[in-house]
Parts: sequence; structure tokens; C-alpha cells
Amino acid sequence: METSEVEKFNIKNFLSTKSAAAIIASTVAVVGVGTMFVSDSVADGNKIVLGVRSEGQPIGGLDKIGAERFFNDVAAKKIHNLTFRYEGEEFVITPEEINLTAQVDKATQEALSYGRGGSTLGNFNDQIKCLLNGRNVQLAAQYDSALLDEKLNAIAAKINRDPVNAVVELSSDGAIQKFPGVIGKKLNTQELAENLKAPLTTLNLPTGIIDLKPEEIQPFITTEDISEIDSVLGSFSTYYYPGDRGDNIWLAANSISDKIVKPSWTFSFNDTVGERTWDAGYKVAGVIINGRPAEDYGGGVCQVSSTLYNAVLLAGLTPTERTPHFYQSTYVAPGRDATVADGYLDFKFRNDFPHNVYLIADAYGSTLSVYVLGTKADLGGADIAIEREGSDMSPTIYRVWYSGNNVIKSEFLHTDVYETPKPRLE
Repeated sequence: METSEVEKFNIKNFLSTKSAAAIIASTVAVVGVGTMFVSDSVADGNKIVLGVRSEGQPIGGLDKIGAERFFNDVAAKKIHNLTFRYEGEEFVITPEEINLTAQVDKATQEALSYGRGGSTLGNFNDQIKCLLNGRNVQLAAQYDSALLDEKLNAIAAKINRDPVNAVVELSSDGAIQKFPGVIGKKLNTQELAENLKAPLTTLNLPTGIIDLKPEEIQPFITTEDISEIDSVLGSFSTYYYPGDRGDNIWLAANSISDKIVKPSWTFSFNDTVGERTWDAGYKVAGVIINGRPAEDYGGGVCQVSSTLYNAVLLAGLTPTERTPHFYQSTYVAPGRDATVADGYLDFKFRNDFPHNVYLIADAYGSTLSVYVLGTKADLGGADIAIEREGSDMSPTIYRVWYSGNNVIKSEFLHTDVYETPKPRLE
């Protein structure tokens, strides 16, 4: 680098003397032709005025080429790779990959502009102030934020993982098997890009490895959620014929399976299954609409809600919303059905036990089975039966809790009244 005028002449020591201060003050006060001549000659020069510094170094006296060389040297020392690390794996982003470049021309122009561009007297005064107080030039940089986002997203794709719910399964012999949940990971690339903005634009890049700390995402069903599940509290099975109706049953059964209902939670069949539409995969099959047989998307889903209703009753859970069909169902006994309709009729139940319950639904072949798993102690050793009084057309249903042959309690559930099916008009 060229030797600047400041390096040739120790201005700092000179300015510390009383005589120097007096000389400068006198010089500033003089507004004669000689002063203007001196200021004009300095202002028209092509070198940086005294007092300008950058990176802690004086750059006064440098011309444009010398300044550019100086700033390029600074950039070469400051611009380097960004290295990230996560779980022992390192990820590198090079300056070229994000078009990171120093704004050398801008810094050079700024350095040369001090004490120039105004009137002759104004330029002279500005140069004196620069000499006395100093001026600093910061070398800035620019980069392509879209390219940075692309690189960070590529790193995130190698780190991110979706959480996986803990699962409970029943083996062929009825044994309960538990599979732990997996915590998900998500790297906040927007926050990372924002945190890198200042270091990149000011060329204060981190010199070491940047340790990445992705956010942990807990699965909806955690390992702890299923830890105390130890038995089947209640189960129920119904039967159907394969076909479009059977496909709808299979789809709805999958929707309610592997769901957890925590204490005080209310389970909604409609909210869980969703609307029965063509887009959701449902087919046209037999339904009852306004009391008349018809065909619509989702025919057969009521068999799933009714099977769930019976399993819920036998598990000791609390039904909070249930509606019978207009006519008796063929797949459950009178008084044991629960019809549903999109946005109109729902089946809901609440978990009043101190522990979680877990639903498993399986539709295979011609059999639909629903199991309610939970903590055996919540039933207090009781067995539950569903009993009926009255006729098929007007059944009254009770839930009876037994301890051996002794009745612990009997709950009235409901009395239904079914209509006699009208013949279909041809």
C-alpha cells in the first residue's frame, strides 16, 4: 500500500501542541485570497484528505487506485466461507454461491468525497474538521438474499424431520405393543437469514463454525401419552359387504384410528373424519336423507360411528352427542346406532377418566372393529354391559356396571323411537 501523507507526517503529535491549535484556529479564521487558493488547490486534488481512516488505519493521501487497492485487501481478508454444523455434519456456503461482494467502488468514492463538492471555503473548513476530528469509511458488502435463502433451505432439508406420533398396536393374540414417538426438527431459515444480514453487509462474518439449533417439534401423541395404556377397555365389531360402501367404511375407520383422547377432551366424529366428499376419496352408496333412502357420497360411514358408539359405551366413556337413525340399522341392535351427517349430525364422547384413551379402528375383509385402549385401573375392576328394555321400535338402553354378578350402577342412556320404513316409489 502507498505511504499516506498521515504516515509521512505525525499529525497527531502536531495537533496535540498549543501552537498547532493556534495555527489551525488562525487559518480557519482567515478568509482571504490566500486561504481560498490553498483550499481550492487541496479540494481539486485527486487524493483522500488527511484525517480519513478505515479499519483503524489512516488512508489520507491515497489516490483512487491506492484506495481501491486498500479496500480490496480489506475485502480479501474479511470475505470467507460460512460454515455451519449440526450433529457433527458440516455445511459450507461460499461467497460465490450467494454473490457476496465488497462495495469497493462505493467506499472509495466516499473516502474521496470528504472535503469536496462544496464551495472553496466550505471544502477547506470540511478538510480542517476532518483533520481535527477524523472521518471513518466503512467498507460494506452486498449479496443475493434469494441465493442465501436457497442455500439455507437446502441445509434445512437435510436437518428437518417431521415428528412421528407414538403408536399403540394390538398383536394377533391381543397383546398391546407400543412404539415411541419421534421428536421432529425444524430449522428456522428465515430467522437465520435475518441474523446473517448484518454480518454479511458489514463484512463482519463469523470466523468460526456456526452451530445450528433447529426447533424441536413434539409429536401430537408423545411416548409419555401412551405410557400408562395397558388394556382394552372396550371393543365392538360389526359386519359389512365389500364394495363402494365397504370402501367408505374403510376410509372412515382409518380416520378415527390411532387417535388419543386425553382426560376432559371431547372427541367429535365429524371433526376427526372430515367431510365425506369425492375429493376426500368417498364413493356414492346408500344413505338416509330426510327420512328417505337415497344415495350419496359417504354412504356406510354411519356404521363406523355406530360401531365406535358401542365401543365407547363398553369402555365406560361418556357420550355427549348421539342421534339414532330414522329406521333400525341392520348392523347393530335397535338403540345401539349413532347416525352422522356432514355439518348436521355428529357423534361425540368425552373422556372422564384420569388417564388417556387410545382408539384403534380396523376394517378388513367384511369386519369393522373398534377398540378403546386405556388404563385398566380407571374401570375400577368393573365389567360393563349394554342392556335393553322395550320393543325394537322403541328400545330403552341402559349401561350397567358389574362387579362379578353384583350391579355397581345402572345408567339410563336413551329411549329411541324408530319409523317404519316406507316402500321406495318406483
